[in-house]
Amino acid sequence: MRLSIITGAVLASLTGMAIAVQSTISSRVGAQIGDIRTGILTNLLGGVIAGGLMLVWLLKDGPAEWKVPPAVIGLTGLSGLLGVLIVTGISFSLQRAGVAAGLAGVIFGQLVISTLIDSLGIGGAEPIPFTLIRAAGLLTAGLGVYLLLPKG
Repeated sequence: MRLSIITGAVLASLTGMAIAVQSTISSRVGAQIGDIRTGILTNLLGGVIAGGLMLVWLLKDGPAEWKVPPAVIGLTGLSGLLGVLIVTGISFSLQRAGVAAGLAGVIFGQLVISTLIDSLGIGGAEPIPFTLIRAAGLLTAGLGVYLLLPKG
C-alpha cells in the first residue's frame, strides 16, 4: 500500500477524533447558549483565528500567495455557510441523540452523499460505480446508527 494512502488514512482518523472533540464542545456550548448562536459564534471565532493565520502568512510570503479566483471565493463562502449549518446541526443533534449516535448519523450522512459524489465522478476522481456491495455497506452503516441510538 502506498505511503500517501496510509498517511491519508491516519490523518483522516486524527481529523475524525478532532471532529468528535469539537462536536462534544459544540453540544455542551449549544445547551448553554443555543444551537444557532453556537454555530455562528464557533465559525466567527474560527474565522478570527484563520484571519490571524492568514495575516502571518501574508507578512511572511507576501500578497501574491493569496491571489484567488473569484469563483473560488464564492465556493469557499458556500463552504463557510455549510460550516455554520454543520456546527448548528451537530450542537442540536448530539444533545438529543448522544455523541456516539449523533456522530454516527453525521458519518452516515457523509457516506450517503460521498457515495453519490463518487458514483457521479464530481469529486475530482474517476467515477466509482454504485454496486450492490456499496449499497450493502451503506445499509450496514445505517443499521449501525440505529443500533447506537439511545433506547428509552
